[in-house]
Amino acid sequence: MNNSFFKVRDIIIIAAILAAAFILYIGIEYTSRQGYTAEILLNNEVIKTLDLREDTLYSPEELPHVVFEVKEGSVRFMESDCPDKICVNTGYINKRGQTAVCLPNRLVLRIRGNDVDTVL
Repeated sequence: MNNSFFKVRDIIIIAAILAAAFILYIGIEYTSRQGYTAEILLNNEVIKTLDLREDTLYSPEELPHVVFEVKEGSVRFMESDCPDKICVNTGYINKRGQTAVCLPNRLVLRIRGNDVDTVL
């Protein structure tokens, strides 16, 4: 009598389920990031939309001492003339719905996504 808790067939089934879950996870992550943009709002008005697929630097004409950096699908406040630098210390954001705010300059940086949540 074989006292093994798992049979070879059980291990193959578990490995197949784990592989399918991993592939599904990668697919969801990949499709969920496509089409993302970042919006920059000044006084609750969109002044610029940045494509997160293009690395770039942007500084609003209204606030030349504030610089945004888009790099490898993420965006951040790179520089700001505000006293506390909370916006700069927030770092990179890259997920739909994330925001970074510079209250002294009345700026909001938020990630927007396409209207499709997940494509399978």
